[in-house]
Amino acid sequence: MTFWDKVAGIYDIAERLNGKVYSEMLSITERMVPEYAMVLDTASGTGMLSVAACKKAEMVVCTDLSLPMLKQAKINARKRGYDNIVFEARDIYHLPDDDETYDVTIAGNVLHLLDEPYKALDELYRVTKKGGKILLPTFMTGGGNHLTDIYKLIGFNPKKEYTPESYREMLLQYGVGDVRVKLIHGLIPCCYAVIRK
Repeated sequence: MTFWDKVAGIYDIAERLNGKVYSEMLSITERMVPEYAMVLDTASGTGMLSVAACKKAEMVVCTDLSLPMLKQAKINARKRGYDNIVFEARDIYHLPDDDETYDVTIAGNVLHLLDEPYKALDELYRVTKKGGKILLPTFMTGGGNHLTDIYKLIGFNPKKEYTPESYREMLLQYGVGDVRVKLIHGLIPCCYAVIRK
């Protein structure tokens, strides 16, 4: 059982501690999704970004490697009455979709957890349609943060601790598309990055 399997049942409670950031992240996600879009949410956790996308999308494919997280995502979507969503266990590094399948792809709060973030970005870029968007909100755990330190005590283990500057630089070095980054201030700040393909 992974750390994410263990925390699936309490993950949304932990997110509420960072409520202002989380609320704005969901609001931006909803605004970024065009009407009737096909959306892929990878490493979705409990699916709250998927739920935000459901408000305007034709269909959302909500994916994660953790089955307990997907179970909680399904509960969250059903509780809000959405049925334009499907749930699948998938690896962000090896997506089964054809090239240019989705209008919007999402990888929320996961790039800092990956050994190979560029490999994940390659897959997201591949399955996103020309003219589509890749949404990459990521918590900024670099620079010292007491809430992040508490999470680490219970097993949270980021591979990279980004600051707003280092996160933006990493995405610019990726070297594709138009990259926009907005910093959301809060207990654990978030940089909401959008790549337009």
